[in-house]
Amino acid sequence: MSFAFTPKEQSRVEVAAFLGIHLDPISYVDLSTIIVLGTMYVFEFIALCYQLRNRDYLPLRVKNVPVMCSLYVGGVSWLLGDIFTGGLVHLGQSPVLRNCKFTAIWLRICIGAYYVTSLFALRCYSLYYVFCKGKAFRGRVMLISLGVAGLSIVAFGGVSMVLPTRMTVWYEEILDMCNYNHTYVLCVLLVIWAIWAYTAVMTWKMRKIPFCFNERVEIFTSFGILLVVSLLNSVCLLVFSVYPAYLGWRTALLYTNHVGASIGYWVVMWEPTYACMFHRDEYLQYWINILKEDQMEREYEYSTNLNPETTMDLIEYPEIPFKERSTLGSTTISDIYTANVQ
Repeated sequence: MSFAFTPKEQSRVEVAAFLGIHLDPISYVDLSTIIVLGTMYVFEFIALCYQLRNRDYLPLRVKNVPVMCSLYVGGVSWLLGDIFTGGLVHLGQSPVLRNCKFTAIWLRICIGAYYVTSLFALRCYSLYYVFCKGKAFRGRVMLISLGVAGLSIVAFGGVSMVLPTRMTVWYEEILDMCNYNHTYVLCVLLVIWAIWAYTAVMTWKMRKIPFCFNERVEIFTSFGILLVVSLLNSVCLLVFSVYPAYLGWRTALLYTNHVGASIGYWVVMWEPTYACMFHRDEYLQYWINILKEDQMEREYEYSTNLNPETTMDLIEYPEIPFKERSTLGSTTISDIYTANVQ
């Protein structure tokens, strides 16, 4: 797969110009984009392996590592779909890549964009369920929520596959790229905006709720990421109907989609992962103490195995990087202590 400006690529650019389309050739800029984002996902894979290995560590376990693993898989699928349908590589050499219904509908839209954004929305709902309803997000509730999201995505993909090609997405041989039906693009974006609207509603409902850890950052980060991703995808797909022809737009869209997804992942997983690596016992004690202080043991599914005779002395650990936590309203910033089990 060449990224050099070959005579064949020059011919493709000239044909596009004849059709009135400005076409930036596939170049080493596209290759660098693939390498940078691919490296980012490799790094996340290493971190994910560590998280899976230590999934019984309580602060990690409450983040639901298997679900975060599926978020990673969705991100990889989204990246592949964006690369194959976003004009970064030549499609004509492979029958798989020329199958735009598979690469666009399943890799990019359903398993990729829809699943990743749906998990962001479900994360907001899970926090609403815990902090507003005072119940643990587990068991039947969690399975039903994931099931509804998953079945909706599969249904959308199934309907898209049975529709005529010209009503969804097809391979344009002259330009060597995937081309979308305008009405179908509107339907796809409508779903994306519906997911963002749901996240906005959940964010508004939780605007005054005091949280235990960094959940407020997670909520507003998810809200912001989905807003930026929805806006840029809308601009690229509606204003520039053949946005893959423009180097700047296709590069900006890929970085926005996947850096945004990565930020969303790390906002959730960074603190417990870092603590597990460098302050494992101290952070666990701090984490347990905060749950007891806020009376959130049941919601976070924490049950102590301590002996009933055990006493909990509060000892400050000034060297730990979890010194302060803040909440809204009348709650003030409190000193962080960890429990010393005697």
